[in-house]
Amino acid sequence: MVRQSELEAIPLPGRMTPNRELAAAREDLITRTAPFAWIECDFGASKGKFLTESAELNPDVFFAGIEGLSDRVKRAMRKIERRGLPNAALWRGWGKESLDDLIPDQFLDTLHVSFPDPWPKRRHWFRRLVNVSFLEVAVRKLKPSGILKLQTDHLGYFASMKEHLATHGGWLEVPWKDELQRPVTEFETIFLAKGDPIGRIAVRRK
Repeated sequence: MVRQSELEAIPLPGRMTPNRELAAAREDLITRTAPFAWIECDFGASKGKFLTESAELNPDVFFAGIEGLSDRVKRAMRKIERRGLPNAALWRGWGKESLDDLIPDQFLDTLHVSFPDPWPKRRHWFRRLVNVSFLEVAVRKLKPSGILKLQTDHLGYFASMKEHLATHGGWLEVPWKDELQRPVTEFETIFLAKGDPIGRIAVRRK
């Protein structure tokens, strides 16, 4: 049982939440998602276009977002509040640690990672989000039948993503399209307009 004083200390979605507070925000997430049988996370939600439009198109699904830049979090939360979406919320957090702190284990039906920073120079590759260490966190957050969706406009990074999936092991590629209505992300809109290739892969545990 969470006491009232503890509830008051739980960070609200949209606040500039340090990672250390996300474990407390987890209680709020659990409460918000209680009425929903299907839960997804948009990791690196940017200004919230994909998050808010997904919530509008799929009112029976809850969409939780994590974004590192506070201005983007504020803009996304204004969209959510303006549109009156009970099935969407966004928190500020950095790196795979924020995913680990906010999301309970075996909680998500789908985890989206769309267009993470490619860090194209070789000396910066260690900064890339998607690696075996990230996959270790992702697999714990997904339900046994949960889906991980990765997409990037950087084909070198896409090849690296697939290599890390193979190294981590136990993943089975599945069709990208599913039964939900899916809007395009902000970056996807830009890259498609430019005619840039986009690498996409959806996987679940075997």
